Amino acid sequence: MGWRLAPQFPHVNFFEIDHPATASLKAKGIDKIGPQPNLHLIAVDLGKHKLIDVFTENASWNRTAPTIILAEGFLQYLPPQAVQDLFTQCAAVSTESRMVFSYIPTGRDGRPYAGPWTKLVLRFLKTSGEPWLWSIHPEAIGQFLALFGWISAPELMGESAKHGVELYAVATTSS
Repeated sequence: MGWRLAPQFPHVNFFEIDHPATASLKAKGIDKIGPQPNLHLIAVDLGKHKLIDVFTENASWNRTAPTIILAEGFLQYLPPQAVQDLFTQCAAVSTESRMVFSYIPTGRDGRPYAGPWTKLVLRFLKTSGEPWLWSIHPEAIGQFLALFGWISAPELMGESAKHGVELYAVATTSS
């Protein structure tokens, strides 16, 4: 997303953090279309490094600048403790943050819910080596966020809080 927005907003720094394998492919593509000075591609495994350390090691990072964190399409692949750690770390990287994230709702059986095809989807994802490990009941989002320094901000959502089977939420570190 940063590569699309960076040229439109040259006064804003964009930081894209990806697993090294993904980041390498993304960097090659961006090099072909033309890198932007305000787009910072960071290749790091957040399972092995803390987000706050990644940012503080980057000279372009400004902890006091208003920050929007986008976590789209990956929380469901993290174990519960890693999701909790990520929310804690995201709250710590900036004094004024908003976080937009997608998540998979939890079904009545306590497993991630993907609609009528849930069993098939979960089996396919597990077989492919990318199982969904985390989900949450939508009504529990506010309480969950509060545990990690966030305030649920549904008033900042657009018209739809759902895309496919994923739900979206917005949180802030201040009211």
